[in-house]
Amino acid sequence: MKKPFAIWVVLAATLTFSVGALQDEVSAPAEALTGKVRSFLKKEMRLLAEGGRAIEGALAAGKSERVAVEAEKMHETFVHKEEVTTFDLRILQAELGEEFVMQDNAFHALARELEAHAQKNDLIEQQRVFDAMLRQCVACHKTYAPEAPVLE
Repeated sequence: MKKPFAIWVVLAATLTFSVGALQDEVSAPAEALTGKVRSFLKKEMRLLAEGGRAIEGALAAGKSERVAVEAEKMHETFVHKEEVTTFDLRILQAELGEEFVMQDNAFHALARELEAHAQKNDLIEQQRVFDAMLRQCVACHKTYAPEAPVLE
């Protein structure tokens, strides 16, 4: 079951607008981060956005192999896999809270699940899991970074 790429473009634009509109209503805990912690979190978000755009295109084209590669990359962008210290991670957790860490872990678990379905060439499950990943992105941005777009 393939959805036209145009639907994904509209969905991404809608999500970007919706998340951006929340900026005035919700405080942005991620804005309080500074220095190295803010830098590696922004780097992770850039990598995830790039992966999300690549997966959108691959899903639209039915290219499971590409979905698997990109999903693995997304899983591997865990902040603790970057060049950060335990102290940096403690700052991140202290500033954003345990809920953020749990949401981040859940997102990366979904990326691993997407990779597994892509390796099986299960297009329906790939789409279901990717949709869940997008919902996870929106939920996290709503709480932690409403000013930041989801899949720019």
